[in-house]
Amino acid sequence: MKRLLTAAAFLLFAFASLPAQEVITFMPQWLPQTQFAGYYVALEKGFYAEEGLDVIIDHFGGSSTETALAKIEHRQIDIITTQLISAMIERDKGMRLVNVLQTSQVNGLMCAAHFPVKDPQALNGARVGRWKVGFGEVCDLFCYKNQLQVNWIPYIQGINLYVAGAVDALLCYSYSEYLQLVMATGGIPEDYLIRFSEFGLDFPEDGLYVTEKYYKDNKEKVDKFVRASRRGWDYAREHREEALEISLKMMNDFNVATSRKLQEMMLDEVLRLQVNPVTGVADFAPVSRGVFDALNVSLQEAGILKSTIQYEEMIR
Repeated sequence: MKRLLTAAAFLLFAFASLPAQEVITFMPQWLPQTQFAGYYVALEKGFYAEEGLDVIIDHFGGSSTETALAKIEHRQIDIITTQLISAMIERDKGMRLVNVLQTSQVNGLMCAAHFPVKDPQALNGARVGRWKVGFGEVCDLFCYKNQLQVNWIPYIQGINLYVAGAVDALLCYSYSEYLQLVMATGGIPEDYLIRFSEFGLDFPEDGLYVTEKYYKDNKEKVDKFVRASRRGWDYAREHREEALEISLKMMNDFNVATSRKLQEMMLDEVLRLQVNPVTGVADFAPVSRGVFDALNVSLQEAGILKSTIQYEEMIR
């Protein structure tokens, strides 16, 4: 009994020593998976709590009607993850998103075909599977620059279209669908793949975003969330097995079926994409002005953006 009382007193002291908790709601752009391991780690290890934050993690439901972008626009969520291009497009439409942390440093978008794709023209006229919820704009730039006409076949998730031969090719990410394809097929020949990062389209992807108004009204709270999230990612990099276990627990809580091996490979690839090719480390460097300006020009030339997005207004 004495030991139990001592333990209880210790826990009470530990909780009492934490700062007062401010609630913040957070929604990654997809289903629970190790793509978001750093945030799960920050929650599980108490990094958010140490910053005085009570973080509630919600998740995209796998349909095209409740995306993170839609929820933050309707003020149902405080902070989200999304891709740089998607955020720029939404800002062009009037949703004033600001980037408060850039996690991805290397683009992981790929196209896996059922035939050799030695040059971009190999995809001209092809039936290509593409997510209904977006995240394929780099491929739009690729098609524009190479004057390709592609027959897009919309799908929500998974690799069934490719495996069944219902499409000629499938858009996929190096940390997600590509890994699923490798596991399902035993491997895809390298010359059947196009990695868009190798065609002058190596634009950073995932980052943390809030609305401009929310950032103005809650800058200190956002800074705390960013600081704790970086700690979570750093911890995940150094303790990958623990980060994997924490992520699998989150997936179980949301009833997401998965493979442990797939999630392990995904985590390794996501952490690789976070390494800054300039510095050789995962330093979470903000998007550079040069990259941002080049993306502005490319998106406008392709007719995807109507106006120029100002770097100072969007990148924090």
